[in-house]
This record gives sequence, C-alpha cells and structure tokens, in this order.
Amino acid sequence: MKNTILLIASLCCVVLCLNAVAALEPTVLRQDSGKNFSEMNLTLFSTVSEFGLNGLGVGEAVKFTAPKAGWKLQGVQVLGWSGFNNTTQTFPADRNILVEIRDKDLNLIYKFADMQNNYFVSTTSPVIGVIETPALPLTGDFYVVFYDRGAMGVAMEDSEGTGNSFLYVNGMMEPAERTVTETNETIKINWLIDAFGN
Repeated sequence: MKNTILLIASLCCVVLCLNAVAALEPTVLRQDSGKNFSEMNLTLFSTVSEFGLNGLGVGEAVKFTAPKAGWKLQGVQVLGWSGFNNTTQTFPADRNILVEIRDKDLNLIYKFADMQNNYFVSTTSPVIGVIETPALPLTGDFYVVFYDRGAMGVAMEDSEGTGNSFLYVNGMMEPAERTVTETNETIKINWLIDAFGN
C-alpha cells in the first residue's frame, strides 16, 4: 500500500513538473504564411536600399494579437543578415538597429537600440536574431516595428501575404506591398518578424 501511494505521489509530482515546464515555454506569434523557411520565396529587404536616406526613419512593422488578456511579450525574433565580405573575410561595421513595441493606437510602449552584429552575424545566410524585452503585459492588438536603418537586410516573404505586415512611416502604418513589374500586379508581402512570450 505504501508503495502504491508513493508511486501515485511521484506520478503527480512528475505531471506537475511537466505542466510547469510547459507553462514556461514561450508562445511564438507568427504572421507569415506559416511555411518552413526553406519553402518560402524569401528576399532580403533594407529600407535604406529602398528609400535612400529617408529609409533611416522607416520601420518594418508586423501586427500581432495577444493570445489572452495580460499576455506578456518577452521578445522579438527577426530573420535577417548583416552580410559578409567573402573577399576580405570580414563582417560589416557595427551600425544601429532599433525595435519598438507599439499598442493598437500606435502609442510607444517600449524602445530598444543595439548593433546589428550582436544578432545577425553569419558567414553564409540569414539567421534568426532574438531580441529580448522586459516582460511587457499586452492585451489585444500590438505592433512590433523593426528599423534596419541600412545596417542589414530583413527577410521578406514575397508571396502569400497575410495583410499583417506594414511599413511604419511618419507615424502611419502603410501596407507592405510590392509591384510585379511584368504584370503590374500588387502583392502583399510578409516580414519574417515574430513575437514571443507567455
């Protein structure tokens, strides 16, 4: 009888521990097609390459919805690349990138700046840069705005746009789109930017 009680108590303890570990595992919010990266039609995009010096103040933005009231954002994941010079075997110089978290009315909740090489260094291809934030309680819709500032390229999915990716320009959200030259068709694109938290 003692062994049975001990076994049941041990199993309960294991179940509680597994539930606690599962609760610590962050929820990742995505707003792209949901495919594996290898199946996506990806291109690197830089606001400075697209808009010149005016691109320094333009951000790649993604709209998310907190999965429950009081959900806490813990960070942002961006698929991007700062580049690598194969001839000189060097990475580009450090330059500023910026992350902003904005509420549904575009009010600033959090801002963080750092150097791109702390997150996006690779000799061959884009990598997922993880930028942690303090635990930010969010409810409803919110935006992650990433400013590449010409320091790097952000991965852009060229098809299957969800309508949740934007360019943040002069305090306004503009749909992230591109025009196919051959057909003059306008296509929504997705930034490969995710949010995660609990």
